[in-house]
Amino acid sequence: MPALVVFDCYKTLITAPPVPGPEEFTTHLSAALAVDAHLARKVVDSVYGAVFTAMTDPAALQPATLALLDEALREQGEPRPRAALEEALWQAFGCADPAGFALCGPVADAMRRVAAAGHTVRLLSNCYLPGSLMRRLLRRTGVPDVYERALFSGDGGPKKPDPRAFRLIGEGAFDRRAMVGDDEEIDIAPAAALGWDTVRVDTDALDPVGLPALARR
Repeated sequence: MPALVVFDCYKTLITAPPVPGPEEFTTHLSAALAVDAHLARKVVDSVYGAVFTAMTDPAALQPATLALLDEALREQGEPRPRAALEEALWQAFGCADPAGFALCGPVADAMRRVAAAGHTVRLLSNCYLPGSLMRRLLRRTGVPDVYERALFSGDGGPKKPDPRAFRLIGEGAFDRRAMVGDDEEIDIAPAAALGWDTVRVDTDALDPVGLPALARR
């Protein structure tokens, strides 16, 4: 029977540089939005504060990054159009650097095989970028466009390891669900607790044994 196989993004499908700290984020935001550094720092403090407060509680809903940035700029009297906000986030999170992100080839190949075998592929990622930019980043890094749906926490809502995130991405009439991810605490354990199959990957020392089996089960 066709199954659902859900892939994590960061450190599973793609490798990524560290998330920029407040100072680096402020510098990029100031340049991208043409605002002075003092105002940019106020905006960054507001956005970072809201996101990291939510991140400290696994059950808290994550606020949407784009909405936070828009609200913070409006409060400072410096509104910007959506396209400008997206480009600022793209720059601030280092996505403009072509060397900053890289595809994990064996995991991408597993995605293709799973889809070719008639199974449904979806993505579930804890992230700060909104979905529009995540999809842009995944296209640029060469992630196969074989996934049917994606849930990106940067759009707002539940995040891993919250069971609600897994239930949302796991919706549908499937006899079997599987999670592919790198992190035992936020990818593997919560999926297993819901009765899903799991495959843990380490892109720094990849053991591809479990990946081909995803398409055969």
